[in-house]
Amino acid sequence: MTTTLSPSNIALAETLASQLQALLESEFETLRAGTLDSLDELQSRKLLLLEQLAQVAPGQALQGDAVPEEWRPFAEAARACRNLHQRNETLVMRKLEAVRGALSALQISSEGLIEETYDRKGRLSWGSMRRRTPQNAYQDV
Repeated sequence: MTTTLSPSNIALAETLASQLQALLESEFETLRAGTLDSLDELQSRKLLLLEQLAQVAPGQALQGDAVPEEWRPFAEAARACRNLHQRNETLVMRKLEAVRGALSALQISSEGLIEETYDRKGRLSWGSMRRRTPQNAYQDV
């Protein structure tokens, strides 16, 4: 579907862009707080807004300085949305790396930590562990 640069679409496009900005801010707060229960609903709302924007906004029809003056406020709002999306993506990637790091720390190879810490019967092996005293408590940190 080809998007026309109709001036009647400007107000709607700006409204949708501001709604998208607010939604991206909510998404960031949800990701930051770790309350992922509402993330699915935010994603579906974001998809709906993006579909609506694709129908009324210039999108690929414009390149660089070719944006007509009346569309410039929308273009700036769209850039702001892109920056907010990139910020959210960065946060998701950092959280994903933290989860991967935690998972790799929990994975224990047959030659790894479990043989150094526990004997074959699953009891703590004190022979390989140093006793913690106030003098050496922070040496491993």
